[in-house]
Amino acid sequence: MPMRTGTVVEYHREFCWILPDDGGAEIVARPRGRMELVWKPPANPRPGYQELAHKLAPGDRVRFNEPESEHYKIEEVLERETWLIRKSLGRFRRKPQVVVANADNLVVVLAPNPFIRLSTVDRYFLAAIQGGLRPILVVNKIDLDPGLPGRADIQVYRDKGYSVFFTQALEGSGLEELRNEISGEFSAFCGHSGVGKSTILAELTGQVITTGEVKKKSMKGRQTTVTARAYQLPGGGMVLDTPGVREFGLTQQTWTEVHEYFEDIARIATDCRFRDCMHHAEKSSGCAVQQAIADGRLAEERLKSYQKLRQEAEAELRSHE
Repeated sequence: MPMRTGTVVEYHREFCWILPDDGGAEIVARPRGRMELVWKPPANPRPGYQELAHKLAPGDRVRFNEPESEHYKIEEVLERETWLIRKSLGRFRRKPQVVVANADNLVVVLAPNPFIRLSTVDRYFLAAIQGGLRPILVVNKIDLDPGLPGRADIQVYRDKGYSVFFTQALEGSGLEELRNEISGEFSAFCGHSGVGKSTILAELTGQVITTGEVKKKSMKGRQTTVTARAYQLPGGGMVLDTPGVREFGLTQQTWTEVHEYFEDIARIATDCRFRDCMHHAEKSSGCAVQQAIADGRLAEERLKSYQKLRQEAEAELRSHE
């Protein structure tokens, strides 16, 4: 009997759910042996692609056989076209994790409650670009801060050519435009807990997805999504709901990638008095970047994000010397 093909929609250590290409309900399957011995990596991987990617992830395309007992058996994982890889930060670092494979878009959701942290957006966007995904920004809960669409530090993403949507998921505001943007494609949704990601996906898919509120005392989001899960869109395409994260580290990022991503800062920096200027406020004499912040042409938070990612890229380079 010929093997069938399908897409992994949810993965656990010993089994996963697969949506078959030939229609029908999702099936439960187990890898035959060690999956890293079955799967073959691409001949010319993009930067950031590592051996860690041998593990199955939502979005992986697989070939599987009919069940020998109660479970189907995955025989092969097809070559990935795109990927999103996350590395843990902090004292206790775990191995990097493949968040999603073969997605077209990475939709980053943020909201004023619990907080706006654009440095996290930059990390997600860089990781998406590194893995071949198209970054999209969704600013949810705009009823809590009607001035968000006019903020310079958010407007910069539109100026750089990224799609930016402002939504109020509980009321359905702005979701039709987002639905049209991702229709027919596979989009992974990421963001901190409590930003309304699951609420947005419930509206887009028409399915019941567990949602939660932000804790009032700590202003921390409730972890309502504990396992990444893909859902089909009514008009075609799929979306992936991922657990909220507090940190998102980049793998093998280079100074060139950071420099190109922050080309607006790099362009301003050409007018700095000193060639090796680090653009610190306490040493701002002759710094064109600090002058741009003072003039309102550059958001201070964007500079802080650039400096942090530049330091990490340089530390990564030193670790390989």
